[in-house]
Amino acid sequence: MRFRSADAQNGFTLLEVLVALTVLAVALAALVKTGADHARNTAYLQERTLAHWAGQNLLTEFQTGMRNVAEGGRTGDVSMGPYRFAYRVDMRDYTASTPFPLPAVKRVDIRLWLADQTEEAQRARVSGFLLP
Repeated sequence: MRFRSADAQNGFTLLEVLVALTVLAVALAALVKTGADHARNTAYLQERTLAHWAGQNLLTEFQTGMRNVAEGGRTGDVSMGPYRFAYRVDMRDYTASTPFPLPAVKRVDIRLWLADQTEEAQRARVSGFLLP
């Protein structure tokens, strides 16, 4: 039978515990940052998706005659889900260059951004054509 001496070490040293806690702290900090980045990216993608849907709705309203068609640009705002988007609509005549004649149509470009931000923070751009 073997007996342990009274001065034998049991457990971890203070240095080993400090190193383990440092590694754990770095790993947890990275995990929190990744979670925050993921949440921010998810919110941005939701804004872009809803802005695109709002732009598609506006384009459809022009195509169906629910909104007046006029040359030049106009601005406004529209709600989609929990967001309010400001928009700019630019219309101009468009004639395709093809070997056979096509009627002139109007090209519609719609840019959307969050209403409380500037136009430079664009979230979506929708383009389409209106028949005469």
